[in-house]
Amino acid sequence: MLPRLLWAVEFIVACGEFVIVFLHTISREAMQAKWIYLPALSCSFRVDMVEVRVSPSLEEAHEELVRAFEARKMVVMVAECSVNYSGRTGSQLGNGERLIVLKEDGCVLVHRGRDYQPVNWQPSGCIFQSQVEKGTLVVKAIRPTPLESLTIVTENMHLLASFHLKDEAAFSLHATEEDMQRAILVQPDLIEAGLKIVDFEKKVAPGFVDIYALDREGNTVVIEIKKDPAGFPAIKQLSEYLKHLQPAPGRRLRPIIVAPSLAKGAQPVVAKMGIEFKQLGLQKAAEVLQSHASSDQKVLKGWLGS
Repeated sequence: MLPRLLWAVEFIVACGEFVIVFLHTISREAMQAKWIYLPALSCSFRVDMVEVRVSPSLEEAHEELVRAFEARKMVVMVAECSVNYSGRTGSQLGNGERLIVLKEDGCVLVHRGRDYQPVNWQPSGCIFQSQVEKGTLVVKAIRPTPLESLTIVTENMHLLASFHLKDEAAFSLHATEEDMQRAILVQPDLIEAGLKIVDFEKKVAPGFVDIYALDREGNTVVIEIKKDPAGFPAIKQLSEYLKHLQPAPGRRLRPIIVAPSLAKGAQPVVAKMGIEFKQLGLQKAAEVLQSHASSDQKVLKGWLGS
């Protein structure tokens, strides 16, 4: 009885006139590897549930995209293309070779061969369309609300793959309220433009104020930070701090809760007590800290190299 083999694509390498696909097989009896040489001019193959087309014609790419969109598959393309955005603003990106990802939830990412951030993108909820016109493949991602669109005009398709991903795992970000505090300290405009940090962990009778600052009008800003949705305990804590703080003459106290969101039922209480809410999550705080760490490293490297 022949052993059951499981095939997986290891990687794809363009090499002259051929595309080299490295496949490996796994069975209970043996493990082996194979190199398969496919003509780079045009070919297609299927590995498990992944449809792969190498150097397809624009018509073939269009047909595969239509099937993928109807089946709500994820699509990955490597193509020579230009990108135009129309919506709240407008942008044009000239022709170049790029990696394009169209996800099952309707979001779009267009990557260059550098930088970790996409050069163009659209959030989830887009409607995908594909058509061939005037010798080009035109893929549109249309977002109904607010109305905006991303148009990708492809002249040459190098690679197209479509598939479903199964991923139900929970994501846990290992960040803390201290990280949120540090992010605000290094970038105060996360709260508002013109904010000037005066102190942090300021001692008052009931405890410690996370951030003590002045706005551009000289008003005293008292900030309480929570990494989870802020509810009544945070409101009470901030209210206690305010009893022991006084603004400068002619100025006022501005209590602000900073959190990813407000807990259910907290919004009316916050509004009634005159407490402001500023949204900041752990992910954004981590990105700010990472960005500033990278900038500091560049400055240090420049100084050492001078």
